[in-house]
This record gives sequence, C-alpha cells and structure tokens, in this order.
Amino acid sequence: MDHLDEISVEELQDALDNVEENKPTQRLLAAIAYKNGVTQTELAEWHDTGRRTIYSWLMRFDTDEPLVQAASDAHRSGRKRKLSESEQEEFEQTVHKSPEEVGIDAPSWTPVLAQEVLEDTYGVEYSYPSCRRLLKEAGLSYQRPRRTAAETDESDREEFHVEIKKKRAEMDATVVFIDQTMKSVQVEPRAAWFPHGTRSSVELSGQRDWTCLLGAITDDGDRFFSRLTEYITAAHAKNVILELCKEFEDDLIVVLDDAPYFQASAVTDLAPRDDCAFVTLSSYSTELDPVEECWRQLQAALSNRFFDSLDELTTAIDTALDQLSIPKVSN
Repeated sequence: MDHLDEISVEELQDALDNVEENKPTQRLLAAIAYKNGVTQTELAEWHDTGRRTIYSWLMRFDTDEPLVQAASDAHRSGRKRKLSESEQEEFEQTVHKSPEEVGIDAPSWTPVLAQEVLEDTYGVEYSYPSCRRLLKEAGLSYQRPRRTAAETDESDREEFHVEIKKKRAEMDATVVFIDQTMKSVQVEPRAAWFPHGTRSSVELSGQRDWTCLLGAITDDGDRFFSRLTEYITAAHAKNVILELCKEFEDDLIVVLDDAPYFQASAVTDLAPRDDCAFVTLSSYSTELDPVEECWRQLQAALSNRFFDSLDELTTAIDTALDQLSIPKVSN
C-alpha cells in the first residue's frame, strides 16, 4: 500500500466529512484505521467481509482522483500521468530551487503550491496526493526546518569554527560540549496523535519541584549527565569539567555557551591547565550544540506526562537519558 503512505489521515478524514453513502464511508473508515495500524485481516473481521475486499477498498486510493471520488462507486476514469518526460524533468529542476528563485512569494514548496505551478506552467491538474508524490519523486522530502535565531551573527559563527580548528591543530584533544537544562514536575503539553473528535487533556499539579541537569557530549559520542537538586553554579560547572579531565587520557577542548556560570572566574581560571582549552559557542547558535538535541529528545520523552513526585520525574529522566540517540558533533 505504498500509495497510502502519500495520503495523510487528515486528508482521509476530510474526505469522510464529504461523503454520505454507506459504502464510501466504510472504505474511508477502513483506510483511516489502516493508516492507524489496523491490519487488513482485522479490518475484514470488523466489517464482516473478506480480506480481498479490504485490499480492493484500499487499492481504490491508489489513484490521482480526489479521495471522495475514489471512495465512491461512480465511474472512475483512471487518469494517467499528464506531464511528459521532458516536462517532468523541467518541473523537478524547478522545485529544486526555492520558490523565491522562480518568482513565487513563498518560503518553501508545498503540494498546493506545486498544484498551482503545474496548472499555470503546463496547463495540467494534479490531485494533492499526486503532487506529494511528484515532489517525492523529484528528490524532495517532508521535513521540519531547523530553527536558527535571526540575531545570529555569521561572522561570530565562522570565528567559532576557526577557533575549533585552531585548537584541534594545536592539541591532540577530545572536543566536548557542555550545556544545562531544568525540568519540573509540571506537565509540558506537546502536540500528539489522539482519536479524532476527542478533546485530549493532561493532569496538572500545584507542585513546583524541579531538577537541573548538566550534560556533556564528546566528538566520539560519549555522553555524561549530572543531575542536581539546586540551581547550576560556576562551582558545579568547574567540578564537571575537572571530572571530565580525569575521565579522559586525552586533552580536552571544552565548548561552553555564554551562560554566566560558564563565564565566571571559577571556570575561566581553569584555562591555564595544560590538558584543557576553552572555546565559547557563538551567540544564538544553539543548533550547533549537540547537547541541545539531547534536551530536545528528553523533552519529547517527558511531554504530556504527569509526575506525582520529584522521584517519579527523576526516574523518568534517567530512563529517557539512557535511550537518547546521541547526535554527532561533526554534524
């Protein structure tokens, strides 16, 4: 059912809202359930029919037709691809440029925007799912853009990269990024998938307990986390750096952001050590810090969960930290 991969549950639900007959409704409900993980065998039992029938229902959506029409018993034309081979090559070259480059006031490509280009440029009409397929065939993928701060200074970023390269040329050292975060027993709401038509909710509490974490990631993929029940201070940062120096036989290039506790004298006084050098991360460049990606994964693991106590929270944190996918510093 590769074609169903190109159709979202939301699109199927929109089509369901626009049909009245029993059969189209059954077919769309079956497709929605299939997208949500129900097998064809289970669907056959639910609808008291054969597995082959369920398969034929789902195959109806392997078409360029609107979903409402595909679900119905009306005559279906089975329209074929409308672009010629040369036109498709030209279209693919177009979508590999930004919309602004081809004179369209939009930040990025969408199926709707592709529909407009196909109709205006080639005089052909494609359905929304078919436009998604065309974009995928052109080598584009659906992804969330990485956020960068508007205040980021490119010269500062370049200076940061130059400084890292310089230190690595001077020292046979391990690069380690250090960062901190704080987590509370309060629920962090996050968008997730819930049954259609229901109103999701999470419990809240008047508790205000929290814990702080210091994290360190090396360019070899090693990770270290320290959990504290007090606010991070320069003394904590110093102790973590000294422990890291003991842990590694190699010298360390320590990358820190400009947080006050990292720039305090208790930390900067370590700079004269022979086994340790410091580099400050350029301002507004959290996407360059791999520890920030660990915090993002941690937040995702803790979101929408109610914790009765600080002990319950810290247990969940420790479990999540053990399961992190560690990002590569080189990326």
